[in-house]
Amino acid sequence: MDRGAQPERTALAWQRTALAMIAGSAVLTRLTVDRVGPLALVGLVVTVSLGLVVLVAARWRYREGRRGRPGGAGLPLAVAVGTVAMIVVESVALLLPR
Repeated sequence: MDRGAQPERTALAWQRTALAMIAGSAVLTRLTVDRVGPLALVGLVVTVSLGLVVLVAARWRYREGRRGRPGGAGLPLAVAVGTVAMIVVESVALLLPR
């Protein structure tokens, strides 16, 4: 059965998501590092690390042909945890007095 370009589009979508997560975290850190200090850097390290995991895992899944198999919750979980890390950093920055 020919699956067409769907697996490639899915892999590219995961790669775009990972790159957006990394870029968003870098911008967020740049904007909040003066207010929250080391917490912004911790958030950056966590989010960039998870973004790189998603980037590599998406590429690996595409190359190995592991699309559509059970147990594929790792990528969405990594994106969710990275997003929560960014939300925590931004929330702290917003709650701190100026």
